[in-house]
Amino acid sequence: MMLPPDPHRLPPREAWFARDAERHLLDRPRFCPMCGEGLDADGGISTEYWAADARYFMTWCGACGWFGEGVRFDMVTITEVEH
Repeated sequence: MMLPPDPHRLPPREAWFARDAERHLLDRPRFCPMCGEGLDADGGISTEYWAADARYFMTWCGACGWFGEGVRFDMVTITEVEH
């Protein structure tokens, strides 16, 4: 059985941006935060951009039309009000 061509081919390992491309494919959103549909299935788009050390994923869902951005964090510290 022949597999279809890989739509997410990575650049050669020696390319200066190869590590970034690999991280993008591993970290990008897979599902719409609004409706839960897979972003690959219905024409969803997720574009990554950077501001300082933060990585942002501008995302559009083809299933429900949601458009927004998500931020990938390495660590989050939150506080909770005492009960």
